Amino acid sequence: MRQFVLPGSWDGGPVCELEGRDARRLLTVLRLSPGDSFPAIGPDGAPYSCRIESAGRGRLTLSVAPGALASAGYKPDVRAGRPASLVAGLAAGPSRDEAVAVPRLILAVGLLKGSKLDEVARIAAEAGVEAIVPLCTARALPRDHADGRIERLRRVVAEAIGQSGSGVATRVEAPTTVAGLCVARPGRSPGRLGLFFHEAPLAQSSIHRYCTDVPDEIVACVGPEGGFDDTEVGALSDSGYKAAWLGPTVLRAETAAIFAVASVRIVCLERPSWSTTESRE
Repeated sequence: MRQFVLPGSWDGGPVCELEGRDARRLLTVLRLSPGDSFPAIGPDGAPYSCRIESAGRGRLTLSVAPGALASAGYKPDVRAGRPASLVAGLAAGPSRDEAVAVPRLILAVGLLKGSKLDEVARIAAEAGVEAIVPLCTARALPRDHADGRIERLRRVVAEAIGQSGSGVATRVEAPTTVAGLCVARPGRSPGRLGLFFHEAPLAQSSIHRYCTDVPDEIVACVGPEGGFDDTEVGALSDSGYKAAWLGPTVLRAETAAIFAVASVRIVCLERPSWSTTESRE
């Protein structure tokens, strides 16, 4: 585990009481004990430094203090536990100003069957996606299937953030429809790039070209099994979302979602190299 994610029940004060799964992870899995300190991230994404003050059977008490602003990279592993002075030293790294500026990435994905959405949420959190928006679409599972899955998805995301060390506190938002997404996040808003990934080659440009203007936020929409229907494609297009294409092979819905996140993220991360090359041509 590269960082600990403080539970949503924490009130933001200097003390955090843990029990159950979170306590067992620190005490049994990571073998930490009273006196050990480790970096943590709050539900809002802010950095904290935690110290185990006391531990009992299945529960422990943490002292929590604001931590130094971490670098945009990934954190050192904290499996063995370290004194507070060493944790502070390990947190040192390049500032956010020195890192590549990556737009906020929102993944709107159709409700998938079984554990497929869990896997998409886990990988999206590891990749630093800002928010995951489950979409209720014509070809997805009915909305009532989503209600009991949101809390599970949030647990999956919290574990993924802790394991990967991502500095982004990925949110799992309430399910919405394509029409609702277009109202809440219209594709034509200044600073936002809206993309929807379609199995047909509808794209008018490449992902590189779409990202040339460096938007503040990119919303990547991926449909469920069977994709978006014509009405949903029309709604997205009318709202200013641009069609993107992942190639001629038929991808499973969960593969397409992961592929879309990876494609957009790597294009943004490597923009200084390809945009400079492009400008010289």
